[in-house]
Amino acid sequence: MAAGLIAVSTVHSGIPELIQDLKTGFLAPERDVSTLAGKLAWVAEHPKECEAVALAARRKVEEEFNADALNERFAQIVTHLAALG
Repeated sequence: MAAGLIAVSTVHSGIPELIQDLKTGFLAPERDVSTLAGKLAWVAEHPKECEAVALAARRKVEEEFNADALNERFAQIVTHLAALG
């Protein structure tokens, strides 16, 4: 997703936190091979439609999963807590 590529996965653990079906990627229920295959086939057959999904995915990663921003926010929290005593 960070590279601007389409992500196709299953609904497992924290994956739906990052991938929103049809918005930032494509999700299928776990162990649902036919749905997963259908999503993969759709992606292969609709590259133009996938461009907007790939761009939205990259934006989501940049905005919500940026390591530098998350580290800076963590440092602010630690500094604040240390100042409290």
